[in-house]
Amino acid sequence: MSQTASDAYEVAILKMDVEGKDSDRFSRIVNHAVERFREVLKHENKLRVTIQTLDGPHLVPGAGAYSPLDFLELGFAEKTERNLPFLIAVTEVDLSAKGAAYTLAYTSPVTNVAITSTRRLEPSFWGDEADDDVVADRLSKLLLFAFGKLVNLATSTDPANAMHAVSDVDDLDASRTLREDQWETMRTQLPREAHDMRTSRNFAWFFAKQIARNVPEIGKAIANANPLTLMFKLPTMIAAALSVIVVLLFSAETWDVANAMTIGQAVLFSAVSIGAALFLLYRAFALEAVVSRQGYFTESMAVTMAATFLTLLLTILLLFAAFAFVMYVGVVSVFPPALMDNWPTTGEADSRLDHIKLSAFLAAMGVLAGSLGGRSDSKTIVRNVLFSNSSR
Repeated sequence: MSQTASDAYEVAILKMDVEGKDSDRFSRIVNHAVERFREVLKHENKLRVTIQTLDGPHLVPGAGAYSPLDFLELGFAEKTERNLPFLIAVTEVDLSAKGAAYTLAYTSPVTNVAITSTRRLEPSFWGDEADDDVVADRLSKLLLFAFGKLVNLATSTDPANAMHAVSDVDDLDASRTLREDQWETMRTQLPREAHDMRTSRNFAWFFAKQIARNVPEIGKAIANANPLTLMFKLPTMIAAALSVIVVLLFSAETWDVANAMTIGQAVLFSAVSIGAALFLLYRAFALEAVVSRQGYFTESMAVTMAATFLTLLLTILLLFAAFAFVMYVGVVSVFPPALMDNWPTTGEADSRLDHIKLSAFLAAMGVLAGSLGGRSDSKTIVRNVLFSNSSR
């Protein structure tokens, strides 16, 4: 099933009342905010805004705030089940943020899901008099900002623009609108960004077809995640890998294996080790593949899986290359030459080719052993890099 050109793209606002302390007021504020948001989106007649509800998800806060990633997983499952192109969840609880006290909006273009909170939009939270109209106005502007992120509108430097970064609540009190060229960009990108196709059969063929169709989107998601950045989000993996590599480097048996294996065997061993490491990390950090109760698999799920898989693959390849380079430099610069001649029982191992094979062997062992330790790295930190392009 796919969206036709004459249909409107649905933007679902999902009310997620977690603690239920004042549900009627929360619902009333969201309804008013959505009405204002709907009025703004009338500028683009191919958008239809609806309100849906998911009451009382059982989530546990940490350090006084809730993780946006918990809401993301719930929202992504609901988006798949309800067959929605875009979903913006609104909750009343405080959302945690990486490197900050809180976040107002967490957006994930690769899944087409955004999470927003009304908690800090309340004037009473900051010591002022409670005002439902102010909260609704701020929320409507936050919804527009979040939706703009989902359709990949560029951030603006103009404080009066809807896509200006939301550094604090006061930014939402300014008049925030979209320029005509931004509406045109949205209009152009909507068919591609909606990711609304789905199927209930021939999953493998559908998956391959959607990957080919969404190469630019997958590329943007990989660039946003930045494998080089992600590599440094895996300190436990790096530490575990280096500890194993150092021990193996000063083992005579390692030099025997590296000296005796052929180039083809070294390449095969490296490929198998990288594949095993990728499997372990993908299982640890990827979002679960979601299929609706009716058996539908969606385009957005295919894009998310591919982007996650390729980002982790590039990250592992970067780690493999880094380990191999460090080991090669270490071998040729500080390792005693006499041991290169005496340790191997199959012959001397002092040629450049021997050092390359040894470095590749050690790097392969490093990523394989490191992937076991890497599973202990923070799932929240890694998923933030993989699935989000902004946390405000």
